[in-house]
Amino acid sequence: MKKITGVNILDDEIRDKLITRNIYEIFNNFIIPLITKEEQDFLRELEDFLIKEVEPKIDLNNDVYELFPIIAKKNYMQRLNQYGDSERYGMRYEILLAMAMSIIDPELDLARVVSGVIFANPLFQFGKNDHQLEILDEIMTGKKIGCICITEKYHGSDAVNMETQIQEEEDHVIINGEKLYTTNGSIADYFIVYGVSNPHDPRGSMYQVIAEREFEGLETHRLGVQSIPRVEIGQTIFNNVKIPRENILGTRGQGYNNLFSGLVAERDAIIGSSLGISWLTAITALIYTNCRVQFGRPLYDFQAVSFPITQLFTELMAATEFGFKSASEYRKTLEHSDLKFIKYNAAFSSGTKFYASNLAHKISYETQQLCGGIAFTDNLRIDKALEVSKVQEIIGGARNIQLYLVSRAIKDIFKRLAL
Repeated sequence: MKKITGVNILDDEIRDKLITRNIYEIFNNFIIPLITKEEQDFLRELEDFLIKEVEPKIDLNNDVYELFPIIAKKNYMQRLNQYGDSERYGMRYEILLAMAMSIIDPELDLARVVSGVIFANPLFQFGKNDHQLEILDEIMTGKKIGCICITEKYHGSDAVNMETQIQEEEDHVIINGEKLYTTNGSIADYFIVYGVSNPHDPRGSMYQVIAEREFEGLETHRLGVQSIPRVEIGQTIFNNVKIPRENILGTRGQGYNNLFSGLVAERDAIIGSSLGISWLTAITALIYTNCRVQFGRPLYDFQAVSFPITQLFTELMAATEFGFKSASEYRKTLEHSDLKFIKYNAAFSSGTKFYASNLAHKISYETQQLCGGIAFTDNLRIDKALEVSKVQEIIGGARNIQLYLVSRAIKDIFKRLAL
């Protein structure tokens, strides 16, 4: 599962121009006009930290989790929710964090989003006792790793109708079942688990609970996902696992509401990661094709190269605007109780997630073709980004699920008009 690094065949002159600092400088030229002064300061501080403190410690032969305590030093496990003394938080900051971190290490950001956002956000929202808040602190400091257990062997897209069962006792609940495709799952310390007491009424009987690694009857195994060798994807088995009442986030029926209240945040965080992958590969291609000489001219001088790259940048600029709009809409959702607005925002985030993650794959694939053979090696970061983009496109709901949600929202508008 570990990556073995290969030989360096990239000219030193080109390698010197492909450093992360230069990639960030080009990235900033596109991003700075879209964000506030405070957000600009945050982005520059973040980029400086990632270059100085994180990049030197990245080892492509090791899992990403050893980097968690490092990024946590500056409260970069997430920026969706207020934590510690940070004043810069919210979905726009989270998207900036995801973009910048994906540029420096797409696998690290994938694992971070799952532990710092997808796992931690329910604790920020529903954590209500000292033990749950202690767990949150351990996650935010990078000392522990979190994951979320929703999908099952026969319930992937149809996640609501799950079979994992929860039986309520006087002072605890008992979980029995199997969860699959849990990012970070085979190495995680904490698991947010969704299960039902009545499989025939999943909405009315769904629970949301926290399982812990040392709980008796909890068993994990690593799945072989070749695209992301440094991130652990797991199978999690619950065999009469006893969950104390202090670990219950959502009681019977409330678990369903909690599950769906977190999906928009999950999609928006993935949007940021996908945009980061797109900027990484697009800018890498821009630098490389302007430096690499073929037939006596830089590759970029040939219209067969420059026009496709220009088109990719044009699409990416639009997608980035789209992503920031989705982040702003998320903030409005927190202030709204209007069901129509909430449904609209859910569909909007689904459409944006579809577009951004699909574009990340497209840009990574197309730039690989435009740069040629070297883009298939580890001398450039394009192939790694392409592999991670494949996973980004399916986590948080496969692309056709996102399209289904948008399609359903469009149909609802038609039905309301009664045409």
